[in-house]
Amino acid sequence: MSFDCPPCPDIALPLQQHPHYARAVAQMGGRCAATDIISPQGGVMGTAQWVLRRIGPLRVAWLPRGPIWGPDTPSAFRRRALRRLVAGIPPRSLRLVTFETPNDATGLRLASGHSIAELDLTAKTETLRAAMHGKWRNRLCRAERAGLSITHRPFDPGSDAPLLALEMSQRRIQRYRALPPGFTLAFARATPRATRIFELRGHGECTAYMLFLLHGSAATYHVGWTGPVGRSVSAHNLLLWRAMLWLRHTGITRLDLGRVDTLRAPGLARFKLGSGARIRLIGPTCLLI
Repeated sequence: MSFDCPPCPDIALPLQQHPHYARAVAQMGGRCAATDIISPQGGVMGTAQWVLRRIGPLRVAWLPRGPIWGPDTPSAFRRRALRRLVAGIPPRSLRLVTFETPNDATGLRLASGHSIAELDLTAKTETLRAAMHGKWRNRLCRAERAGLSITHRPFDPGSDAPLLALEMSQRRIQRYRALPPGFTLAFARATPRATRIFELRGHGECTAYMLFLLHGSAATYHVGWTGPVGRSVSAHNLLLWRAMLWLRHTGITRLDLGRVDTLRAPGLARFKLGSGARIRLIGPTCLLI
């Protein structure tokens, strides 16, 4: 199998399986390898993008949230294709797969699956609002009546870098996990127009923000922060709603709000699910021989 053909950017791929992710990894000095999965008849049945690393003498090949299969791809073909994918990895490599769907999981399980929250942005505006939890929607209505001024633009890795420090401080207090700021800066440098930051400012300072990464017809909520002023006016409810409308208008069909962790970050989980998002299970991480 060739590792030179990136997945089609027009498909609603998960962030980790999109060429934008590979470009960010390359900015950080890493390497990704992507391939199309071809049927015996010559049709493209799926895609897979590996992250290739060296940890000392050890080679690691990790397939995050993959492979991505076309609709109605038979399970028997998936199993055979996965074996061929693994065989195409350089020898003496540690082969890890975090499966996109639990049903595809095979191999030695190293970590259990997890839940993510997804918003379907193909729905009508009134349907999106109706799907919100009542308290979440009430906070949104109060924020709308407050006349808050929300702006949005691409993320600038130079001038916006201090905002990431605010989020890192919040991360330590609230004890949730996310990708390091270095990835955010690398992504923004590699594909500047594929970022969008929605921000609330007051008295010349940022009081709340949410940053989204765009990849094909999907988007991912990446990081966000709010201070006391932002919390007092339910800024994140309004920021997410404005982002949903803008992303939908630009052709984004799915918004990934990320992991739902009711134990380590119950407040964040309630916020994500209160927006009307649905839970979807991601498969475990397995070691393949």
